[in-house]
This record gives sequence, C-alpha cells and structure tokens, in this order.
Amino acid sequence: MDYEEMIGTIGGCGLYQKLMLAFLFSSSIMDGLQIGSIVFIVPDLDYRCAIPGYDNDTYKIQSEIHEERINEYIPKSEDEGEVVYDKCLIYSNTTENGNRTTQKCSSWVYDKTNTHTSITTQLNLVCDKAILARHTITFFFMGYLFAMAVCGILSDRFGRKKVIIVCLFLQGATGIATAFIYNIYAIYVLRFLTAVGGAGSFVPSVVLAAEVSSANNRMKTTVVAHMLFAAGLLIVSLLTYFVRTWKILIIIISIPSLVFAIVYVCFLDESPRWLLNKKRTKDANLILSNIAKLNKTVLPQTQIVNISSSNKNKVEIWKMFTIPQLLKRTLILMLNWATVSLVYYGLSLNVGKLYGNLYVNFFLNSVVEFPGYTLCILLLNRVGRKKMHASVMVLAGVTCIAGIFPVLYGTKAHRWMLTASSILGRLFITASFAIVYLYTLELYPTCIRNGALGALSTFARVGGALAPYILNFSDFVPGKVGQILPMVLMGALSIIAGLFSLLLPETNNRKMMDNFNDVTKSGKLEFATKKDAILKEETHPMKPRQSAEDINS
Repeated sequence: MDYEEMIGTIGGCGLYQKLMLAFLFSSSIMDGLQIGSIVFIVPDLDYRCAIPGYDNDTYKIQSEIHEERINEYIPKSEDEGEVVYDKCLIYSNTTENGNRTTQKCSSWVYDKTNTHTSITTQLNLVCDKAILARHTITFFFMGYLFAMAVCGILSDRFGRKKVIIVCLFLQGATGIATAFIYNIYAIYVLRFLTAVGGAGSFVPSVVLAAEVSSANNRMKTTVVAHMLFAAGLLIVSLLTYFVRTWKILIIIISIPSLVFAIVYVCFLDESPRWLLNKKRTKDANLILSNIAKLNKTVLPQTQIVNISSSNKNKVEIWKMFTIPQLLKRTLILMLNWATVSLVYYGLSLNVGKLYGNLYVNFFLNSVVEFPGYTLCILLLNRVGRKKMHASVMVLAGVTCIAGIFPVLYGTKAHRWMLTASSILGRLFITASFAIVYLYTLELYPTCIRNGALGALSTFARVGGALAPYILNFSDFVPGKVGQILPMVLMGALSIIAGLFSLLLPETNNRKMMDNFNDVTKSGKLEFATKKDAILKEETHPMKPRQSAEDINS
C-alpha cells in the first residue's frame, strides 16, 4: 500500500491530526513573537540632539521656555508646513558676523510615545551609528538564512522531532540572554542564534504536519501553521502596548520557547514517513497504530511500498540542481521565495513610518493576515496552487506600486491612502507566503523535501535581510523619489516573480513524491498529458491535423 493511501485509510484529518497539529503549531506563535518584536526593540523613532545643561530635556516640548532653548541650540527646517528639528547637529557658537556654526552632538532625546526603552535608545544607535541598528535586523535574518540552509538538511538526516526541540531550546535561551547584554556586537550574535532557533523549529514543524496529513488536507495544515504565526504578531501588538521596556519584553516572549521544548521531549511524535525512509519500520508502525486508534480506524496489515526506494542515509539535496525538472522549479522558486520575503518584511518593518498610531497600524497589519490565510483555505483547492500564487503575487505588487501616488501627488491629508495600500499589500503577500511553503513541499520528493524547503527558504531570508536597507533608500536618494523607490522595487519584483510562477507545474490534489524516480515519472506524465491534449484538439473535425513532428516538438 502507498504511504498516501495508508494515511488516508487511517484518517488524514482525524482527531490525531487535529490534536497533534494544535500541539505542534502552538510553538509557531513563538516565531511570530520574536519577529514581531523587531519593530519595537529596534524601532524607527524620532529624536534630536539634547540641549546642553538642560537636565530635564525631553523630545516633547514642555513649555515656551523649553521651546526657546530648543530653537537656541537645534537647527530647524520646514517640511510641508511643519517645523522639523535636526537630528544630529547642534549650534556650537555664533561668529562675529552673526552666523552660527554647527557640530555633531553626542547625546540625544527620544520620542517615547511608543517605546520607553529600546536597543536603539539604550546604545544611542542614531545618526552615524544608525546603520548599526539596521544591522541588528540583518543579523536576525541572517540567522534565518543559516537555519533554512542547515536545519532542513539536519532534520532530513536526524529527524523532525530532534531538530524542533533543540532549536526551541536555542531560541528561548539566547532570547533571554539578549536582555542582559550591553554590547551591540554580542547582541548581533545572540539575535542571530535566536533566529536560528526560530526558523529551525518552524520549518520542520510545517514538514512534519504535511507528512502526517492526507493529500487533500496538506493545504489546511500549512495555512494553520502560518495563522498561528500571525497570532504571535497579534500578541506582540497587544503586549508591547503595555510592556514598553525592551528587556522585559524579550524575556517574556522567550520563556515559552523553553517550556514548549521540554513538553515536546515527552509528547511529540516523530514523522512516520521519515521513519519509514530510514527503515525504522517498527517505530513508524507504532505511530501509525496510535494514529488509527485515536482516529477510531484500523491500521491495514499491509506492507507500505513506494517509499523504501528513497531510503538513503545520504541526503542528495544537490540533485535539485541537476535533474532538469527540479532545476526549473528551483530557479523559479528561488526568485519567488526571495521576493515574497522582501515584500512581506519590507511592509512589516515599514509600519513605523506609516501615518497613524504605531500600535493600531501594527495590529491592523497583523490582523489582516487572517483574511489572507482564509482566502487560501477557501480557494487553494478550487483554483489550484499555481494560479492562486501568481494572482496574489501580482495583486501584492500592484498595491505596493499604488502606494506611491499619495506620496507623489498627495498631501499629508492623503497619507492614510499609503497606510491602506500597505495593509492591503500585506494581505496579498501573506497569502503568497503561505502558498509558497505548501507549493514547495509538494514540488519536491520526500527524500529531499525538508532540505529543499530549507535551501529555498535561505533565499527568503536574503530578501528579509535586505528589507531594512531597501526601506532606507531615502538616506541616499533625496526627496520623494527616495521615498517611493522601496515600494516601486517591491511591487515590480512581486509582479515579475508571480508571472514566472506560472511556469511551474500544478500540484493540487496530487500525491506527494517520495523519490527522484517519481520526479522523472511526473515530468513524463505531464508531457504525455500535454501531448494527448494537443492530439485531442488536432483531431477535432473543425481543426486541420498537425504532423507527428509538430506534436513532438
């Protein structure tokens, strides 16, 4: 009996799967907490130089006397009718002809409307050091990149469960340690390791869920994982409203990872599909029996076939670049993974620059993910992976580009349009993020599935690492052009990647492949199907017949 048939027979979406996935995916919330916290622990905030000798100086103007002192020391300009104080320069003295000279300041006051303390304010990562704050985000995503490249292969070799548990311990321990560090370079290392733990637990969780679910329920399991990730973002938006000290915040969101790791040691099952690939038939049958028992079905006393051919100790991940069918898929998915991540995290990190209240904007940008995932649940099995992914990618690109018009032609009264465009773009790109995970799982065989997902996910983290720098194009390109360049770039890439995804094969309602022979068979089957379709069309009485050479070409 085929493994897919076995899972379907004993219940591919029964009580076991519901309990198991709720238990497994609860840890996905931790990943959402860590990523969502970036906006608040390294915020995009307003600041200016501190007034010398004014011990009670604050960013907010306290009185007329305070305003006079600010005007005396801080250079100012106007932006669309509003007074803007210089962030990095202070008047040093007045020359004989009345001109005032400026110099760089060494102390600052910060706008504490949204955060009381952060890594930015604690270490004064502003002005010439502002790039160091962006590096904090980059190192975090570099950790994701490393985890996607390594942890996927490790879980294919050593098992999904072991990697999930180790990575959860790593995420929790390094997250807590970050709160006690005062050196930016040590913080880089710890944020890198925290991200390794987050990604290293999330990806094998998605794979394990897909491997214990039947083919027609894989879509739902993948989407649910991302919905719980979004739940983590919602929790952050509420938590940070009350906890505005970054050290306390990061401790609170890191402790649960350790708790989940301990619980998983005792109660989490390994993937029976992975166990069969490793010829651990007895262990796999025990788990399959438990699944059947909990789902109130009977485990067929039949040997599972079509899976032993992939029983190799060596994970041949490199074959995704040598088998023609896989190479084509890999190149297209590289572009899509990088673009999806760039746009998703670009819109996420840009929340601090949007018109309106930071907490409301962050909440709306998080809650809009649920309609995006609901869209996937309602349409993915009806429309198919390919058409659905291409559509939401193009729509995300169009909404990003639409956001440039309020900047170019509007006034401050029209800034809400940019916020609305960002929220709508977040909806579509969220849907595409969920789809690309599922699509990748279905496009690769079991023997390299987790490794392929990890390898391709590295390109997503490249996009995420570039996002904070792309959003700061205005530092290098002056005026409104610098402000719109990030949205134009993200929008254009999203449209291009979406159109390229139309070249991928459809995987809707098809069995997952187990080995490389299945890949070549699927390629031949796809070619034969197209050829039969051409023959059927050409033999229509109203159509002129083509030669066999034309068909084969």
